[in-house]
Amino acid sequence: MQIKQILKIGLGFILVLMFSYNWIVANEIKSDPGFSDAFEFLYVGLSLAKTGQYGYFQSTRKEILNDFNNPEVIKTKTYIKGESTAFRPPIWPLIIAGIFFVFGYSLTNILIFKFLIHLLGIYIFHKTLKLLNFKEYLTITGTFLYAISPAWQLYSRLFLSEPITYFFITLWIYLLIKYIQNKISIIPQACVAGIIILCHPYSLFLPFSVWFIMFLTQKLKLKVFIISSVICISIVSLWVVRNMVAFNTQEIIITTSSGEVLAKGWNEKVPKEHTNTQGDLIDVRELYSEFDKNLNKDHFEVARMKFFKGATINFLKNNPELIFPIISKKIKSAFNPLPESRKAGILEIGRWFFQLLSFLSMIYLLLWSKNKLIKSLIFGLIFSTIGISLITYSGFRFRMPQVGLELLFIIFVLDDIIQRIKGKINPQASA
Repeated sequence: MQIKQILKIGLGFILVLMFSYNWIVANEIKSDPGFSDAFEFLYVGLSLAKTGQYGYFQSTRKEILNDFNNPEVIKTKTYIKGESTAFRPPIWPLIIAGIFFVFGYSLTNILIFKFLIHLLGIYIFHKTLKLLNFKEYLTITGTFLYAISPAWQLYSRLFLSEPITYFFITLWIYLLIKYIQNKISIIPQACVAGIIILCHPYSLFLPFSVWFIMFLTQKLKLKVFIISSVICISIVSLWVVRNMVAFNTQEIIITTSSGEVLAKGWNEKVPKEHTNTQGDLIDVRELYSEFDKNLNKDHFEVARMKFFKGATINFLKNNPELIFPIISKKIKSAFNPLPESRKAGILEIGRWFFQLLSFLSMIYLLLWSKNKLIKSLIFGLIFSTIGISLITYSGFRFRMPQVGLELLFIIFVLDDIIQRIKGKINPQASA
């Protein structure tokens, strides 16, 4: 048996064990999503499936979780519509609603989907490495690292939107590289870019930053950059228009949570207390005492969003001396691969170790690589991270969907080092 076959069998066996363990853990905790964010994605998805409204219905968290323990009850139960919402980005709730509507209201169905979509992501990442013509052993290694990513393992157990965003960023990178190499249609990668933003607005600047850098490095023509941007913006605009109609407002809204996120990223606690493991420093309910809902006739979510934006602007006006310390703290935190406050667990250790390798790989490639494609992806990630960090607060969780990109950097470095070693050992063969 060849070494490559032994490697494939061994890594495959490890992968099956890790998949099985994660499934057991996820299945055990599915009845209590824990994170309020995770629960709300389920809540809105159920509302959409049962009432046809992207919003809420009249029920408590406890009642909803009890309903999920009896999926057959949900089929016949009538839920009374509440208010529309745009507090969460739409793609994950829409997918959840589709799963409920087609396959039934069991949370197990969502877990199955999440694991299947990760398997598809593994296959796409493998195709990406093959597209880049890496040696087979590097392709196998990279695919395995993608499959067992500690960050994916952490969030595969929850109903957050990060794992689905992880998949779509992986798909987008594959389609983008395939376009550059084979000049297929630009439309698929541009459409997926729009979906990424509607999955997780933390990636708001990523597609545009990468396209722009690729244009500067002559990997994309100006026409392609413009068309891709227009298609991406058009897809996002569909949701923006929906929100304008639903809330009867002229505000451009991707999520109404943007106001609270802005306030959490700009406050007096940031310079001293912000970390990449705990960026959410304030309980926005503390500010509600200043919030008079009678000040305007906006929908509550829109009014709340506008209030927090206004509160942030007032904070900046009254504390100009904190602007630079906040910016420097947030950007430093966003790029720091090491945890700035302790988080226990082997997966947490694995996560920051992967991020450290990626960070060192980015530095290596920027200094020594001549590959315009990988440098464009690195600079695109850097600029998009700076841009979103200025607006919001960053953290390990928000950075999770870019794991595919980070692993790509690591594989490029391994390939470059191996080629350099081969060149030194056998210069004639290298030439």
